[in-house]
Amino acid sequence: TYTVASPTTTWTGGNNTDWATASNWDNGVPTSSLDATIPDVTNAPIISASTGAAVKDLTINESDGLTINSGGSLIVSGTSTGNITYNRTLATTNWYLVSSPVVGETYDDSYVTANGIASGTQNTNSRGIAPYVTTDDSWDYMLAGESATFSAGNGYSVKRSSGGTVSFTGTLNVDNAGVDVVLFSVGNRFNLLGNPYTSHIASATFLANEGAVSETQTLWVWNQGSGSGAYEVKTLGDAMVIAPAQGFFVKANAAGGTFNFAELNQASSGGTFQRTDTRPEIYLTISDQTDARIAKVYYIEDMTTGFDVGYEGELFNGVSNPLAIYTHLVADSEGKNYQVQSLPPNNYENMVVPVGINAVSGSDITIDASTNNFPSGINIYLEDKQ
Repeated sequence: TYTVASPTTTWTGGNNTDWATASNWDNGVPTSSLDATIPDVTNAPIISASTGAAVKDLTINESDGLTINSGGSLIVSGTSTGNITYNRTLATTNWYLVSSPVVGETYDDSYVTANGIASGTQNTNSRGIAPYVTTDDSWDYMLAGESATFSAGNGYSVKRSSGGTVSFTGTLNVDNAGVDVVLFSVGNRFNLLGNPYTSHIASATFLANEGAVSETQTLWVWNQGSGSGAYEVKTLGDAMVIAPAQGFFVKANAAGGTFNFAELNQASSGGTFQRTDTRPEIYLTISDQTDARIAKVYYIEDMTTGFDVGYEGELFNGVSNPLAIYTHLVADSEGKNYQVQSLPPNNYENMVVPVGINAVSGSDITIDASTNNFPSGINIYLEDKQ
């Protein structure tokens, strides 16, 4: 009986700290079929923001561990030992939805100080880290002196006192069974999840296959760049790719259940799913001169004028929406407010899409409609019925 060892490459750091530089390894840059060992040397390896790294088995003996900068990714197809630090950039002092892409990172007073986490303005004892409480759609803000561990597959709302990065240090999730998260089905059934890997995952891989997710097969992300910020729905048609350390909301089915982040769903970089740049689209925008909100109408093959699972996205109703623009279904409407509606790409002239808005009475607002990729000769009108 003969045992054949897997081909191995060892980090030397002989040139610099860049993982993707071949001269920093004794047998070339690791691949998904190549084991890698990182001994304790002068130049600890760094995976840059533009690098999608892959390796079979990974052994880290470097005291400083392996660092991955925001935007970079790493997929380990085999086993992994040793610590990895993932740096997630939070460019502003707004809130962000994040998750830990490693196992074992804790948040306490030391973590708050090291990562520039903000303190509360009204309650100065609170800190800008909070898991979401599904039972009453609230946030459980960290308090000074508290210590807890970021839970794999769960999301957190995080706010820095100034723009910069938050870091997560720990071991990798490499279990073949993936990462399981229990979805709670109480109240409005919204659950805050997060990517548990140092790699991207396509939302379609779980929206269409996870039984515990709501029958609408949609998710919601927080867009901190839209004025004071707003939740945006993402459907299968949006081809949402979840980045490492990114948090997002899903809605559980009435029965709840277990949500699985399958390890095989990992991808080294962002991609597309059922997305075409030539499909007709309408973008409806409402602005009160401070904030702006958007609704989208997509025209996609095989859609209907009624409800299409995974392609109609409701407004996030875990919070109030004092400023919003939305549509109702063209056919069989139940009065639900949709931020995304998908329709068939034909018979345009005979489809009237009901549009609604939320705005403060007496305030100045502007509404804009922009279109893309419609056949020539098609005129689209925005009519004020009031």
